[in-house]
Amino acid sequence: MSRQISTLIGVSALLLWSTLVGLLRLSTESFGPIYTVTYVYTFSAIILFLTYGLPDLKKVSKKFLILSSLLFVVFELCFAFSITLANSSEKSIEMNIIFNMWPTLIIIMLAVLKEEKVNLMTILGVVISFSGIVIINYHPNLNFIDNFSKNPISYFLIFLASILWAIYCIYTKKQSNGTNAVSLYFILTAIALWILTISTQGFHLPQVQGINGYLFVFINAVFFSMGYLAWNIGIIKGNMPILIMLSYFSPIFSSAFSAFVLNSDLTINFWYGALTVTFGSLICWYSIRKNHIPQNQAKLAS
Repeated sequence: MSRQISTLIGVSALLLWSTLVGLLRLSTESFGPIYTVTYVYTFSAIILFLTYGLPDLKKVSKKFLILSSLLFVVFELCFAFSITLANSSEKSIEMNIIFNMWPTLIIIMLAVLKEEKVNLMTILGVVISFSGIVIINYHPNLNFIDNFSKNPISYFLIFLASILWAIYCIYTKKQSNGTNAVSLYFILTAIALWILTISTQGFHLPQVQGINGYLFVFINAVFFSMGYLAWNIGIIKGNMPILIMLSYFSPIFSSAFSAFVLNSDLTINFWYGALTVTFGSLICWYSIRKNHIPQNQAKLAS
């Protein structure tokens, strides 16, 4: 598979993910947060196993499998529950915007690891991105701290999810040896969720009238599983800088889709904040890309 095709497959993941927040929230209204997350990941694991199978575990080290699996499972639990436990549909959409700080966090982490050079433009982009989060959470007569205190679990989980996803992307790119283990990750996540569900809810299942709830869960599972499969192909075999750049626009698409399906009235501050996060992230990406141009020219000259 060529690098260009792998990159296009990675781009398709961004489009699939744009539907996740809205569909997760719709499913939550039928099944509640715990059963929604458990059902979605269970169906996703089955779909990935049937379409992709299990990875060749001989190609990667046990250390990589353990660490990458742990990162993925904990990340997924944090992300899914931050969306489903949010106290309103609007908050769920806000959580998704906060999560989309992960491309900026990747750049910060690469700078800390001394794999990317940081300049004033990079710092400006980081500041602008974080200011977008503050703008999103600004409400009349309610400051950021008060807003945070009204839904602390969701905020904590989404910040943690953003950090873990950035670490996962960097670690997988470096250590995967070209192996896509996403089907294994989803199976482990589903097992962890069933243990959590049974231990907290018992063995009874929620009674739901009609098929709409199950339909939303199934569609969510298909888009979820195919999105992760496509993304792992993209970051392992495709052009990761291009994928990161394009991912900066995903919160805009995701917010628009979620607002439509959830019939949510998002404030003007939300859209200003979402655009600010995207703009800041693009500045970060451009500053890193600008650093690479002289290096590439030097390589060609030599």
